Amino acid sequence: MRAKALLFLLGCWVSLVQAADPVLLQVGGMVQHKLMLTAQDLRALPQKDYTEKRSVIVDGREVTQTVLMRGIPLRALLDQAGLASDRHSVRRAYVLLTAQDGYQTVFSWGELYNTRLGDDVLVLLHHGDEDLLARDGFPALRSLQDVRPGPRHVRWLKSVEVLLATSR
Repeated sequence: MRAKALLFLLGCWVSLVQAADPVLLQVGGMVQHKLMLTAQDLRALPQKDYTEKRSVIVDGREVTQTVLMRGIPLRALLDQAGLASDRHSVRRAYVLLTAQDGYQTVFSWGELYNTRLGDDVLVLLHHGDEDLLARDGFPALRSLQDVRPGPRHVRWLKSVEVLLATSR
């Protein structure tokens, strides 16, 4: 009887420990497998290193800075979730990315899968020497080939939803 009580308490403790690891990023919508990713899950996924060069003015001189980033290509997350199997409707799909503070941005399926831009849309886990999950509690998203990167730079990324544009 005592052994059963200890096993029960151990099971409760394991459940509490598992529940303590919060979901940081959800991938859902028109996908085959919804993803609920914790920091541990995100860190376990294959990551790529990226380098971004920026020209800035320092003391009246133009200086090129190099920023190192590491993260997961957005397409890899979408592929893991599995997009809709209907090849015609998926062409009307778009991806809505939402931050913890409510900020949103969007990519079309065509941008992500039919252009080079899709190669460099990255769910960032590290920016420079900073671990974004430790610092902010969420990953970020950058589209490295955008001419104006600000509008689609999402800090505190919490959800990725694949949605379908209405047909006429």
